[in-house]
Amino acid sequence: MAKEWLAPLLSTTRSRGGAGLPHPVVRFEHTFESLSTGGHMEHPHPAPAAQGPPRPRGCIDPQSPEHAGWADSERAAIGEVRARLHRLSAEMPDRDRVQLIGELERLKAGAAAAQARLVAAMADEHLGHVKADDRRAHSRVLRSVASQVGLARRVSPARARTFVGLARLLCHDMPATLAALGDGEISQWQATLIARETVVLSAADRREVDRSLARGLGAMGDRRVAQEARRLADRVDEDACARRVRRAEADRRVTVRPAPGPAGCAMARLTATMPVAQAVAAYAALRQHADSARSAGDPRGLGQLMCDELSSRLLATSAAADGPSIEVGLVLTEQSLLRGGSDPAVLTDDEGRAFGQVPATLARRLVRDADRVWLSRLYASPESGELLAMDARRRTFTGRLRKLLIWRDQTCRMPWCEAPVRHGDHVSPYAAGGLTTLPNGAGLCEACNYVKQAPGWSAAVVEDAGHTIEFTTPSGHRYRSQAPPAPGHRPDGPGTAD
Repeated sequence: MAKEWLAPLLSTTRSRGGAGLPHPVVRFEHTFESLSTGGHMEHPHPAPAAQGPPRPRGCIDPQSPEHAGWADSERAAIGEVRARLHRLSAEMPDRDRVQLIGELERLKAGAAAAQARLVAAMADEHLGHVKADDRRAHSRVLRSVASQVGLARRVSPARARTFVGLARLLCHDMPATLAALGDGEISQWQATLIARETVVLSAADRREVDRSLARGLGAMGDRRVAQEARRLADRVDEDACARRVRRAEADRRVTVRPAPGPAGCAMARLTATMPVAQAVAAYAALRQHADSARSAGDPRGLGQLMCDELSSRLLATSAAADGPSIEVGLVLTEQSLLRGGSDPAVLTDDEGRAFGQVPATLARRLVRDADRVWLSRLYASPESGELLAMDARRRTFTGRLRKLLIWRDQTCRMPWCEAPVRHGDHVSPYAAGGLTTLPNGAGLCEACNYVKQAPGWSAAVVEDAGHTIEFTTPSGHRYRSQAPPAPGHRPDGPGTAD
């Protein structure tokens, strides 16, 4: 019953989108994520000349007559699948439920393969408009493509860049892995693991691993898939392991983000990705300190002791000393600060970068426990909750205007990005007469700001209330982003698509 019910859906999904797509020879010199920022491409044939009136580089005409009818048919077919899934009844025997769950998992994998083919074709077409040896132009084009893909998939640009790289690698060099994904034999995550282990190989070696790995993929778990891909990569290229190590060491970094779950309102994760020997040594030093403190009668747990010691060493303060001074950007009502109100505050660093909302009780405690406190009173409209600021004629967002911009937007204003704000951007460009004011400002991450300057992209403030910005992509799609609501005002969604 279950398989018969899903048969037309699976046949519809798997039979579309793959025929006729180009498969140029490709060499990936870095990670597959770097493909989204200009991986080296070798095209055996020149890109076909554009027909009709010239379009800006990197732009695809969404009204192209040769594709409009086909695209409408595909969208209708996919919409029919979604509608049928929405009507799916769970009233059936467990045997059929389990079978349907498995078939739906295969359908998810097939959809990921179809997305990969579409994304790779889109990237190839855009790259056909730039010179093969212009790496900077390749990087700009792929950033623009990745941002459009991220908006369509409702994920951050960073995740979209990873998927663009994965899609190009699968479509150009790994047809067997792509076929296994399309047939639902492996998941998108397993395809990603294979790509990670083979990205250091040449295109020819990667294809050899792809052919060897194709047998028995469906019977492997995630760990075995990665191990087998690594084993085959090392077999075809003895230097692959050394290059993999060099790549990993070059990727060392430190990041901070809110802790997942309910703890995210009061806790954060400070993560260091570092060479394994250094990481083990650092952990051993913290563990040794914690063991010694426990032996001396300290009542704190091992995890608490290690965390406190790490903070103490990094901040160059003793564990018994008072905490460091904290600058807190408190965008909150007077009642929350002085009268025990419950509206949350926004925690920022000394440069005004926001790290998310914290409960009013925690904000009051941070203010109370800090060595020194500076409070900046921010005025908001009582009707809309918008933060208010005076006009400025300067070229860039600096000083308190920049901090006010970051406090208002909190994270990058590109829908679904949510990266920390790095740039204060003019929604209406300064060169076109746009003012350096809070209403004409938008907090963007570095990547999204560069993408917004690419050909075919534009932005405009379409609603003053809530400071709603509409971004238009080269494909003609429009996405809206509203600033987070000020405390005491009803929140809305992060973005809408048109």
